[in-house]
Amino acid sequence: MSRVSKSIERWFGSNLLVSRHRDVRLFAALCVAVATMFLAYISRMHDVTHDAFHEMALAREWIMTGVFPTDDLFAYTPTVSPTVHHEWGTGVVLYWVAALSPLGLDGMVLFKLILTTILGATLYRVARGNGAHPIVFFLLLPIVFPVLWVGFATLRAQLFTLVGLALTMLMLQADWRGKRGWVFFWIPMYLIWLNLHAGFVVGLGLLGFHFIERLAAILSTEVANRNSTLDSKSPRGIVLLRVLTSKRLYQQIVACHWHLFALGPVIVVGIAVNPWGWQYVSYLLHAITMPRPTILEWKPIWFTYDPVTTILTLGCSILLIAYAAKERRWARLRGWAFCALAAYMAMKHIRHGSLYGVVWIALVPAWITPTPFGKLMIRIVKETRTSWIRLACIPVVLSIAFALYQPFYRVTLPTNVAPSSLSYPKGVVDYLEAHSVHGNVMTPFHCGAYVSWRLYPAVKVSLDGRYEVAYQPQVMEQHARFYEALDGWNEVLSQYDHDFLIVPKDAAIYLILLQAETSVTQKWNCIYEDNSFALFGNAPPPKPVKSTLD
Repeated sequence: MSRVSKSIERWFGSNLLVSRHRDVRLFAALCVAVATMFLAYISRMHDVTHDAFHEMALAREWIMTGVFPTDDLFAYTPTVSPTVHHEWGTGVVLYWVAALSPLGLDGMVLFKLILTTILGATLYRVARGNGAHPIVFFLLLPIVFPVLWVGFATLRAQLFTLVGLALTMLMLQADWRGKRGWVFFWIPMYLIWLNLHAGFVVGLGLLGFHFIERLAAILSTEVANRNSTLDSKSPRGIVLLRVLTSKRLYQQIVACHWHLFALGPVIVVGIAVNPWGWQYVSYLLHAITMPRPTILEWKPIWFTYDPVTTILTLGCSILLIAYAAKERRWARLRGWAFCALAAYMAMKHIRHGSLYGVVWIALVPAWITPTPFGKLMIRIVKETRTSWIRLACIPVVLSIAFALYQPFYRVTLPTNVAPSSLSYPKGVVDYLEAHSVHGNVMTPFHCGAYVSWRLYPAVKVSLDGRYEVAYQPQVMEQHARFYEALDGWNEVLSQYDHDFLIVPKDAAIYLILLQAETSVTQKWNCIYEDNSFALFGNAPPPKPVKSTLD
């Protein structure tokens, strides 16, 4: 075995090789097969997410002016003050990747693949450290793909949270082994994480569950030791009371948890290390507790794009947890409480499916490995290892072909409303830019950030994807009522100072504006349209421009 192979093996787990010459090939075949399958699964998500544009627009203004804006710059509708943009750090990273590098927006794809590779390698290391066999790990991994995918859009701040969560699990694994040095790595990661994405609270939750689990382990050990020294007929309640009132228990807790206690003040003080200081805390409390009924990814998982496959695979993943508990009992499944919480959050919100997927990958293969089912999987694959190596070539070839067909290696800005709810008014923005337009432009939720990225400061928008981050609650409701032509839709036209309206052509309000049958709509004239969007102005228009932009 080469020195490089030994180094790789040292990182990815010490018990991988049963046969030095044979199992490396099997491991490589399974690893490449699963990796390319996941690449194919997320290759469809090469559209730039609209959040990236308002993040980069903020970073650009900070870099160009030298002053960090703590209040909103981009909207003319009512906003909140301060405007706590919890993904501002992601905006700085994306601005460097997409605007300052020679790759342009395509740099987001490369950066996403790098983060995904780091995430996969870390999760494998955590799973191996927990006792997962490589065969079980790779064969079970595809089960959670339909739940995991949501965090891998190009490029979401949530991906930083997934990496941070995996790294935290790796550090806490070291904590179980009595190592304490991990806290010196976790603290700077925490400070960076909280400025990249508000999902850092998931990492704090994981720390809290870890602390409770450590306490439960110490208490269980002390009860067992006390039982061995007392009469076996002693009531359990008496034994537990004696343990809880013993000095030894609290000495054990302090000895094992002093570093976790020390982290408490660091966490509290560290949360203020951001551009808004302690105002970040009030924003977090509001954002975590507020309902978001109009945003798809905050709906239950059965609203996802492929509910049948997603629910079946989610159910299968939960059944495997239940099977492991039946075979090994809950007490032996370290981390099961946090995994159960992640499963609940995945069912409650589509966007949290990726968090559950990460936790599941790190824990469940290790739980399954020593069970009869896990041993059966290992035995079958080892006995037919040559067939599995050959069989792995099929998903590799098909997955790479599918990923190239998408194509995964470059980003796209979809302009056609029909195949994608995430579509950008590129033609409208090109028209406004070509005519050097200045003014206020009413925008749908998913379009405003792109308009700001292209046209600010000449143009301000009425709404973008920042939602509760920037806008007062009624703004989102008013826009939904207008574009869907619901009762009171015309109020938003008279309430704000709009110069132009960007209207998707599949919106109910589009035909109403074209018909111009009321005094409100008569003053709005269509001055540009393409296959997906129309631009209405409130001044006498030139000859309407039509584009065949796809």
